[in-house]
Amino acid sequence: MNKPKEVLLEKRVIEERIEALAKEIDTDYAEANPLLLTLLKGSFYFAADLSKQMQSKHSIDFLTVAHDSSGMLEIRYPPTSSLKDRHVLLIEDIIDSGLTLHYIVDYVQKQGAKSVWVCTLLDNPVRRLVELPIRYLGFTIPDVYVVGYGLDVNEHYRNLSDIHIYEP
Repeated sequence: MNKPKEVLLEKRVIEERIEALAKEIDTDYAEANPLLLTLLKGSFYFAADLSKQMQSKHSIDFLTVAHDSSGMLEIRYPPTSSLKDRHVLLIEDIIDSGLTLHYIVDYVQKQGAKSVWVCTLLDNPVRRLVELPIRYLGFTIPDVYVVGYGLDVNEHYRNLSDIHIYEP
């Protein structure tokens, strides 16, 4: 397995951007008590740090999506919280094609959420195949594979503090 290459985003820069995102979310959701619905596994680091920076009341839940035997997406582990009449903020680590997140947005809407928006740490718009309701964006990145800060390759490198470019 190759080692990560150059640092794309340093820990300090990531922390500063998360603090700014938390302030934006606090302003927009001051009285709304949003549900931060976090896509596991990679988004866990981002969601935890974002939640710690937020001053407004909110709750957190988790969701896992996987491909079934026919290749179709399915909710593998649904959230334990009811989404009905909730303001749901989907927390994602990185958006590439957007197909998985598009599926999740549809799922959340069908559960009766009052609103559904996306907060992503990283966006790779070059690969986007569908439109998404991205309201909060950490960084737009070039079309490279990245690891660190929750992002992995075969479960390796999630624990890195910085985000690195990785060449398979």
